[in-house]
Amino acid sequence: MTVSAQASVDRAWLHFQDRFIAETPRSRELTERAKAVLPGGSTRTVGWFAPYPMVFERGSGPYLFDADGRQYIDLFCNGLSLIHGHAYPPVVDVADRILRSGTAWPGTSESQIAFAELLSDRIPSHGLVRFANTGTEASMLAVKLARAFTGRQSILKTWAGYHGSYDVLEAGLHGKGEDPGRARLGDFNDLRTFERAFAQHGTEIAAVVLESVMYTGVVTAADREFLAGAQELAHRHGALFILDDCLMFRLAEGGSAEYFDIEADLTMLGKFIGGGTPVGAVVGRPDIVGQLDPHRADRVYHGGSFNGNVLGTACGTVAVRDLTGSVIADMDRRATRLRTALEAAAAARGLPLVTTGIGSAFGAYLSASVPGPTGPRDDVPMSRLFHLAAIRRGVLIGDGNEFALSSVVDDDVTTEAIDRLTAALDDVANELDAQN
Repeated sequence: MTVSAQASVDRAWLHFQDRFIAETPRSRELTERAKAVLPGGSTRTVGWFAPYPMVFERGSGPYLFDADGRQYIDLFCNGLSLIHGHAYPPVVDVADRILRSGTAWPGTSESQIAFAELLSDRIPSHGLVRFANTGTEASMLAVKLARAFTGRQSILKTWAGYHGSYDVLEAGLHGKGEDPGRARLGDFNDLRTFERAFAQHGTEIAAVVLESVMYTGVVTAADREFLAGAQELAHRHGALFILDDCLMFRLAEGGSAEYFDIEADLTMLGKFIGGGTPVGAVVGRPDIVGQLDPHRADRVYHGGSFNGNVLGTACGTVAVRDLTGSVIADMDRRATRLRTALEAAAAARGLPLVTTGIGSAFGAYLSASVPGPTGPRDDVPMSRLFHLAAIRRGVLIGDGNEFALSSVVDDDVTTEAIDRLTAALDDVANELDAQN
């Protein structure tokens, strides 16, 4: 981007920002209040954007409503953690019943058993299930189990691969590099870098941890050969293969393992499997997950007051049960329609725009070509402009222009989203014309 073009984009951004502030006075007021008790007025990193994100009051189906009474079509679903949208009636009915009978007990519940049976049946490995409370907790437990099983300490993952807020798995993110003895790094979709890592550090690597689609940053799907090759490489060197399916369990009834025809030693789950409540899980080989068996003298300790709580497992059973193959196919079809419409609308307005992704999850970037998942990105100023334009037109997308459809985004809502996003592209094109 030339200096003059950058200056035009910067001026357009300031205009959009000023309009957003004028349109969301109550969100601004509440954000200022929040800053007194929350760092920066926020309690999570994902979802924050300048000048401030909206403060929401309620959600219903595919829609969110903010403190200023503005309605948004939700195409981000709380970071892909709401597969059936907001206040999904079957989950609400179950939650109402559970809330009246107690939400967390110290022992096993029937809902916990039923949910574990459902997850074990869905995932190709048909393994044992251990519940946690979040995807981050599931990732911590999976690493703990791999270390105990192999007697090794290091994990091999990818640059820019996101696996929650566990420091070992944050290597390659947020400006962090390798953590010798704890975390080694390779490049996504480049098996040669994994081969080099094993050649140099194979005796210390307990497991390879991969997601089938890198979603944080630039949405990037794995090559089938890469996933299968990484699994074979891990096993050849005595390491485990761990699949992080917190985000992409949506790709098929059996998640990424079914979609990509692989079978992980351990699968990490989180996000939407709780039906809108915080639930995480590790599903895997009985000889690995079985290390947690309390009957064993050498058992691996794993605590958690709310692991497998009645509310989460009951709501999760409904959410996963209702994510059928036909529902997934409908979400995928509507996502393809949305991507095609976005690309066509941008081209008609002389704006560069590319989409990349898989199934019902994708990214949209105002760029002539797909940005790389690592390294500098020339598209960020323009993509940020489109993000705020979409917000102002009432479509909520991820702060990195990530999209994810839920089951309640039907054909009519998809049409409505296309209309609003087309108007957002008009806003971008018109503002840039005014600045040139």
